[in-house]
Amino acid sequence: MQGLKTKVLVVDDEDDICNAVEKFLTMRNYEIFIAHNHDDAIDVVKRVAPHVVLLDIRLGVDSGMDVLTDVKAVDPKIKVIMLSALDDEESIKTARKLGADDYIAKPFGMGILEGMIVRKIAELGKK
Repeated sequence: MQGLKTKVLVVDDEDDICNAVEKFLTMRNYEIFIAHNHDDAIDVVKRVAPHVVLLDIRLGVDSGMDVLTDVKAVDPKIKVIMLSALDDEESIKTARKLGADDYIAKPFGMGILEGMIVRKIAELGKK
């Protein structure tokens, strides 16, 4: 990972969230990609192989759980952090069973989010 920009895909149907995360992480030298739905997210995963995916559980008509399943099918090593306004134990359990690596409830602090990303990247380096 050294010398390479960490690639982060943000999958959320809320432009405000995407824009805020993109601005914050870009200033910290991450390479950011944005998708607002299932098909766009999977296309980006196949094209750019992000290291980390920040994935909203609810994507308008699409399910973040379906996106999670398909991301892990493309590359099980991609780290997926689920984002949601729902602080729902069942959603968290389901996401973990489907392969989510972590979970953060909205609204979240950008510093906390970056800390999670750094930990997930460190885990990739250990494998």
